[in-house]
Formats: sequence, structure tokens, C-alpha cells
Amino acid sequence: MNLSLNEIEALCKKAARGAGMSWGLAEEAAKAARWLSAQGMEGPALLAAQLRLNDGTDYAQLAPRIEADRWSSAGRSMCPLIAGATLSDHAQLITGGSAIVLEAVSCPVLLAPFASRLASSRGEAVALSWPGCHLYFDAAGTMFCGPASDPSAGDVVAVTCEISPAQVNSSVVKGPAPAVAEAVLSYLTGLASRTYVPATEASRAQGAGSTLSDND
Repeated sequence: MNLSLNEIEALCKKAARGAGMSWGLAEEAAKAARWLSAQGMEGPALLAAQLRLNDGTDYAQLAPRIEADRWSSAGRSMCPLIAGATLSDHAQLITGGSAIVLEAVSCPVLLAPFASRLASSRGEAVALSWPGCHLYFDAAGTMFCGPASDPSAGDVVAVTCEISPAQVNSSVVKGPAPAVAEAVLSYLTGLASRTYVPATEASRAQGAGSTLSDND
């Protein structure tokens, strides 16, 4: 189904909240899905895949433990949406000549919208890289893809974020928002429906409570 960017953002916000994210994180997740869709990527599908991993998991298991140059999570993998929001809040830790390595990040391309925002807010180029992919964001936040890079590459991988010099042989990533698959739409709509009813003990066990709260 073809959805407008506004429709994508609205649906994804409710779905993320239904999966247990606080409203603040749900807004970040929705903006990320919208941004990826605007680049011609399957933002809702990428978000849906991550929400399946997050659903019912405690926030503390998914959030990064902040250190100077290497972040890790207490659980099996770090949520890129939580990591991206945290990275935005601690942008001062990234300086020229240094990098932050995010260990064991699931669906790493979901970090791209946050890297774009970081680059544009600082007026400096930023690079994200993980095995099989190198993304570059100029000072305006425009995303470029390095040679032979596949943004969809990587399941649970270490991601490096750093201030980057100018890149050569990179191609800009842009395109119309693709149609949303019916299965993805159905899953997101199902999560969104959790926001329409009070959270009972049974629904909390399925993620309708705020297990992914960041205390917003």
C-alpha cells in the first residue's frame, strides 16, 4: 500500500508506542521511519523488524551503556533507535580524530536518521560504518553510500560513528517512498491498536505497558 510520509510517521509512532516505547522514543522511531522512507528505503519494514525484536523486552536490556568511545548493552543486542537518540544527546563525545563504537547493534541502518541529524546540527560530516556498509553524511545531513555498500547489510553488528573527512566515489541515497507491504502494515497496525485500550496485566505482558520507557 502506498502511504504518504505523514501517514507513515503517524502509524509508526503509534506502533512504536504499542510495542512499549515511551511517547518520546516512539516519536524518534516514527521520524526515523519517515526519514528512511524519504530516502527510498523501506522505513516501516525496518522499524517493524526492530519492534519485533524489542517487543516485551526491558528498556535496560536494549539501551547503550555510555562510555567514552565504546558503548555496549546489557542484552543480546542494542536497539538502534534507543542508541541513536542517546547518541544525539551525547554528541559532544564525538570529536575529530575520535570515534564511538556501538557494539552488537541490531538493524544498524536505523541509526542513519540520527547520524544525518547529528551532521546537520553540528555542520560537520559524519560517517557510519559496519561490515558491508559505509554511509557518509555531509554537513547538511545528506546521506551518501560508499562503493559496494549495502545499507541493509548486517544483523547484529558493531557500528562505528565518527566525524568524517570528505568522501569520494560515494553516491547520494534518495528516492520515492516505496509501498508498504501488507504484512508490515498489518503488523504495525496491530501494535498501534494496543494504544487504544487500557493496559491490563495481560496486555503489558505483550508489550502494551511501558517496558521500553526512558522516563520521558
